[in-house]
Amino acid sequence: MMRSLAFSLCFACTLVLGACSSSSVSPPTPSSGVNQIVISDAFNNRIVSFTDMNGSNWTTYGTAGHGVGQFQQTFGIAFDATHRIYVVDFIGGAQRIDRFNDMTGAGWTTFGSPGNGVDQFGNPTGVALDGTGRIYVSDADATQRIARFDDMTGTNWTTFGAPGAGTNQFDNPFGIAIDGTGRIYIGDTANNRIVRFDDMTGTNWTTYGTAGAGVGNFAEPTGITVDSTGHIYIIDGMNDRIVRINDMTGAGWVSFGSSGAGVNQFNFLLDCAVGGIAIGPDGRIYIVDGGNNRVVRINDMTGAGWVSFGTMGHGTNQFDVPSGIAVR
Repeated sequence: MMRSLAFSLCFACTLVLGACSSSSVSPPTPSSGVNQIVISDAFNNRIVSFTDMNGSNWTTYGTAGHGVGQFQQTFGIAFDATHRIYVVDFIGGAQRIDRFNDMTGAGWTTFGSPGNGVDQFGNPTGVALDGTGRIYVSDADATQRIARFDDMTGTNWTTFGAPGAGTNQFDNPFGIAIDGTGRIYIGDTANNRIVRFDDMTGTNWTTYGTAGAGVGNFAEPTGITVDSTGHIYIIDGMNDRIVRINDMTGAGWVSFGSSGAGVNQFNFLLDCAVGGIAIGPDGRIYIVDGGNNRVVRINDMTGAGWVSFGTMGHGTNQFDVPSGIAVR
């Protein structure tokens, strides 16, 4: 299959990321601090939870559909401060955000409907929360915007962005992350750049990156997260690598990975698979390798401690195009 823009060739199965994590990774000091890893298992229409890279305490929640406990391709995922789970429900008339308390589905609530107006999403992709619990969603449809609202009733709905490649514009914003000061980071996928701004008016709009495969280049960047020291981690989709930079100048650029299915290799954009990325409380880097139907963990940007988990399928320890990841 020819690999190309996920949103142009196979937008019906585009995926993204979410993350809830913050830790210094310079270098990381691995510990046993991880309590839960949750994955959006997109084509299995479910959420998967486990507690380590052996799949211990494997639990799933969800089936295909539009009702309570049902999903139409799960994508971005995040925890809030009380460990409730937020999931982007992507297509098929279920363009919405779902929240539930735990992997039993207790407290299930949804927000949003298909469309481009208030309280509506065209193709929601990523989800993140700030320190006050406000919810941010990247919406990669014709609106090309970011939405923010206070709670799952949509209180204080506000949006930012428009289609394009200039200031305050996006072309398929996929990944989204919020740093400790409340600044907003976006993987602006089709513009081959990442974007940062301070608030929902676009204050201090800053971009980094151009198209390509070298230093300072991206080819469809998607997943994005920020650690507690401000380092920015990006899934560089078509280059099948992850990138870390110190700040929005690109200082400290380092990349890891190549195309393939082996050790130190990724397949982020095959059959519409996009990767998610998170930094765990153990300081290690967790990556959803969607095209290889697995989750990867590495200790640092050298790939030390590489371990992968998962195979293609629909059962225990299996995924069908995993997309988002959150770690706590």
